[in-house]
Amino acid sequence: MRKKKWLGFIFAFLLPIIVAFWWWGAFNNVNIRIEARGPYRLAYREETGDYAKLPDRQQQVLKMLHSQMVKTGAPTILLLNDPRVTRKQDLKAYVGYLVAPHVQVHAPLKIKMIPLRRALIAEVKAQPLLAPGKAYHALIKYLAENKQPFRLPTLEIYQDGVLTIEMNLQ
Repeated sequence: MRKKKWLGFIFAFLLPIIVAFWWWGAFNNVNIRIEARGPYRLAYREETGDYAKLPDRQQQVLKMLHSQMVKTGAPTILLLNDPRVTRKQDLKAYVGYLVAPHVQVHAPLKIKMIPLRRALIAEVKAQPLLAPGKAYHALIKYLAENKQPFRLPTLEIYQDGVLTIEMNLQ
């Protein structure tokens, strides 16, 4: 009888949780590599404060870009501070979207060019809530194993369910 209760518990509660995490990409591997990346042109708004609020702020930027009739590419976040050593209220990031070379934007939005450069890439296919944690964990582990420093800023590009984090190597 006890065995049946455990099987029922596993099938009723644990299995759906495991399947959901699998579906969200929690068990996917992070691909780390070095390659040339860019150039990029970002339309962005500078944000200060808790990085957990950046997805909501990204939607605000998208609405601003659409109101200015700007066609957007992939969503981007350029993280300027390390949340492990910076107080939440002091964190800064550029939240925006890739845009075409001819695009002009109006305040409070700005344009930033990121040139072609050699970058360390961490890439993972996972849901937006899980992907950054997995990718940064793998990136920091790789850097520690190879005795390299963590460098900022890092550029996050989320496209087609894949998060790509780019860290400059220069």
